[in-house]
Amino acid sequence: MEKIILIGGGTHVQYSIDIIQKENKYNILGIVDDNIRVGEELFGFPVLGGKEDLQNITKKYNVYKGIITIGDNWVRKNIFDYVSNLIPSFKWVNAIHPSVIIGSDVKIGVGVIAMAGVIFNPGAFIGDFTFYATGCQIEHDCSISEFASVSAGSVLGGFVKIGKYSAITMNVTIFDRLSIGDNTVVGSASLVTKSLPSNILAYGNPVKIIRDRQKNEKII
Repeated sequence: MEKIILIGGGTHVQYSIDIIQKENKYNILGIVDDNIRVGEELFGFPVLGGKEDLQNITKKYNVYKGIITIGDNWVRKNIFDYVSNLIPSFKWVNAIHPSVIIGSDVKIGVGVIAMAGVIFNPGAFIGDFTFYATGCQIEHDCSISEFASVSAGSVLGGFVKIGKYSAITMNVTIFDRLSIGDNTVVGSASLVTKSLPSNILAYGNPVKIIRDRQKNEKII
């Protein structure tokens, strides 16, 4: 099996490792993280260095594939930009848990992580570098734009559109045929009965707009 590098050593990496091991498609060479000393181990895998060491790491081990194991959407985007500029030939893989249900005509991009029990129903578009937590449901003909995320237990009705960098947090329900703009966060347990614009935080049952959000603002 080909070897891959995991970029990011926070809480996101633990279940990413679990998914990759269960898929049994790749061997994990190690982890790249700026905040952990080289040589330390995380969940049985060595820390190879920080992102500034990545060029040397790829040359040393001749490994040019990997995945970004970071939960925050904007941080994931920033890491992607950094690596793509540093090593244009670097290839991105997916980590899709074997229990994920994938319907017919589902299109899945690169750099995608989907945890156990996720459902991608027919006709869904799953954008690059998107993340799906345990048991979330992406109904038929939904479109999830790049670097967005859907957290555990959330349900998107049919034909829902989620914009770039947006985060649907835990146990959110979004009615059919609605759209969520770019860089918008929908708080936990919200009921979304109307479309939401870009660059806002919204939550509630029914959902209400709470405040504006800035580019690169962290989800939490």
